[in-house]
Amino acid sequence: MTSSQLKYADRRASPRFNVHFRLAMVYPQYEGRPARPMFHGKTHDISMSGLSMIVDYNVYQEGDVAIVLALPLEYPGATRKVVMSTAAMTYAIHSSKLDAFKIGLVFREFRGDGKELLAAALQRAAKQAGDAAQPTTSARFRARRPKGSQPLGW
Repeated sequence: MTSSQLKYADRRASPRFNVHFRLAMVYPQYEGRPARPMFHGKTHDISMSGLSMIVDYNVYQEGDVAIVLALPLEYPGATRKVVMSTAAMTYAIHSSKLDAFKIGLVFREFRGDGKELLAAALQRAAKQAGDAAQPTTSARFRARRPKGSQPLGW
């Protein structure tokens, strides 16, 4: 890959999927707090290396947080599986398009077989949703492809 191609490549280590898993983000316990603060939300997109979520207010905090992802049921009546991991918040931006904050997190460490469970859930979501859950690349990369490499209809 040349330096100009590398400049516009998607910088994520893993492909991201536009699926919405329920999650809980638990902040660390600090002296003087009566309890560990917790935030409930949904993913905006997710990959094996991290996730982003859309929230109404800025919940950014430096340092690691605990993430509990509730995976979709494999079939009706199945037991819900959860993935637990630690993650670090990498960014918080306000999106005027969404009129909300977008928070990015990178996974640090998975508990138990969490990594395998997440990989299987992403594969199932991609199969069930078809093109809607296929890996996406950044808009900047799509917009700057050489003319001959763009899909039909561009």
